[in-house]
Amino acid sequence: MDWINNAWKNINNPQRSKAIDVYRAIAVLSVVAFHFGPFLPYGYLGVDIFFVISGFLVGGILIEQYLHEKIHFWKFIVQRGFKIWPSYYFFLLVGGIFCYLYYSGSSHPDLYIPLHDIKRYLFFYRNFTGEPHHWNFDHIWSLCIEEHFYILFPLSLIFSKIFPFQKKTKIYILLFLYILSGIVFKWLALNFTNGKDTYAATYNRLDALAYGVSLYMMLHYPLFKSIFKKYLWFCIGMLGGILCILFDHFVGAIWYEKLWFHSLIPLFVVMIIFATYNFAFPYTKGLRFLSYYSYNWYLWHPMLVYLIYDHIGNNMLGFATYLGLSFLLAFVFTHGIEEPFMKLRRTYIDNLYSTEK
Repeated sequence: MDWINNAWKNINNPQRSKAIDVYRAIAVLSVVAFHFGPFLPYGYLGVDIFFVISGFLVGGILIEQYLHEKIHFWKFIVQRGFKIWPSYYFFLLVGGIFCYLYYSGSSHPDLYIPLHDIKRYLFFYRNFTGEPHHWNFDHIWSLCIEEHFYILFPLSLIFSKIFPFQKKTKIYILLFLYILSGIVFKWLALNFTNGKDTYAATYNRLDALAYGVSLYMMLHYPLFKSIFKKYLWFCIGMLGGILCILFDHFVGAIWYEKLWFHSLIPLFVVMIIFATYNFAFPYTKGLRFLSYYSYNWYLWHPMLVYLIYDHIGNNMLGFATYLGLSFLLAFVFTHGIEEPFMKLRRTYIDNLYSTEK
């Protein structure tokens, strides 16, 4: 009960956005459902939602530091590390041992990471490499992108001080360049590489995270007054997202799938969150509760898929069991690993400087 009470205490923190929690829950549920099988074909778009939310939350911290004081780069990296690294490396160690013991002698030997290949995962560059694939762990490509972005973006802000513009102007210029570069790099990969992979490399996804930072600027430091009412932004975002999916499903053109699909989806996600950010979101306590465990749920859920397939099957009973067991792992490791390190961060790291997080 103490764990649950602590979770609700954090969830009900007035500084925590109900909208962000709701959309984060939608994102993790979408990805978890997608990885089990045929239940949600476009569930992988939850990762695009994660990118926007991460850009909004973590980018917002950097924006406030940049505008009102200065960016403490190493403090920021360590703070970020206390949130990400303990759960992640525990997952690699314990999950890696479990997958080796269970899957190495099975018909799925590709589901664990051999020791000679572990460095790609230890040092967050899995997203720049292709085969060999280790399916239970390959979803961390998105964490690699976030880790890279949160080194590049604060360095870009620090470097921007050499230019003689107002700080807000420099932020908007930087965000425009990040968004443009994400699209340009996808175009280059599509037209000038043999693999035509525009999905997982960091430089192909800079636009999605920059959209999230742009959302923070739109809500807190807008350049212009919104030309539409909030409900119109919501309708445009929803309609645009639906049309993107329908075009991909029925047309399936490679130029669209590889170049524009994952460039447009984050933009429409931004519109939806922008429109509903201040909405009360009644009757969503369950979603907000799930959101609290989203990080560890995202980490652990894939390794249960083939375990469930082997013992129950790819059916509704298997799916329900998979959801329950994977969330149970998320619950235990959020409270057992993530929360203690966040407490250590608050005690020892957040007060390194005289500024607040």
